[in-house]
Amino acid sequence: MKTGIHILVFFILAFVFSTVGYSQSTKGSITGTVKVLEKKLMGGLKEKDDTSGVLVYLTGLVTEPPKEIPNLIQEDKTFHPMLLPVVAGQTVSFPNYDNIYHNVFSVSPIKSFDLGQYKSTDPPKDVTFDKPGLVPVFCNIHPQMISFVLILENKAFAEVGKDGKFVITDVPPGRYTINAWKPKTQRVNSEIEVLPGQETVANFELKEIEKIPPHKRKDGSDYPGGDDWES
Repeated sequence: MKTGIHILVFFILAFVFSTVGYSQSTKGSITGTVKVLEKKLMGGLKEKDDTSGVLVYLTGLVTEPPKEIPNLIQEDKTFHPMLLPVVAGQTVSFPNYDNIYHNVFSVSPIKSFDLGQYKSTDPPKDVTFDKPGLVPVFCNIHPQMISFVLILENKAFAEVGKDGKFVITDVPPGRYTINAWKPKTQRVNSEIEVLPGQETVANFELKEIEKIPPHKRKDGSDYPGGDDWES
């Protein structure tokens, strides 16, 4: 009797492990490189040595948001990082590491918020980003402070390394739009098909020639002294 039970358990475990292995093998991956071109002093474009700061992401796929809460830090009168990718439904914390006040806000139709003034001795404040889109984030006191929260449909994204390479893993098979973007560039995209257990290659070229336009304070007024900032 015990022998029969052992045999039955063996076949059940074998079936479970084979099913898990098959499930994992049905997913694919996406790899590639991104080239970023910037303006030369005397005109024309040249390739940047450092391509970090570019985000590559898929659209056409919806997944649950991660539980972790990323930070958009205020330090040295600068937001870190300048581009923060999150998934719709995810919460972001905004700690201030400076010993001076900042006032984080956005007037984006995707997500409008005003966190009020606080500094490093105050607890950080949080914002939940509910729907996909791009949300520019500013400081009501310091016009040079700007960041972008990019709210995505899914977790299928990757931040490009300094060498221009990226990898997106665990992608369900299907047809998607793959996008590449960073501030000061225009988004580029292409259609791809991810096949079970296979690697799909996608390469991009971005031109860093756009300017970040000047912005107003949260009430629509100019910064004191006319310190609108553009880059």
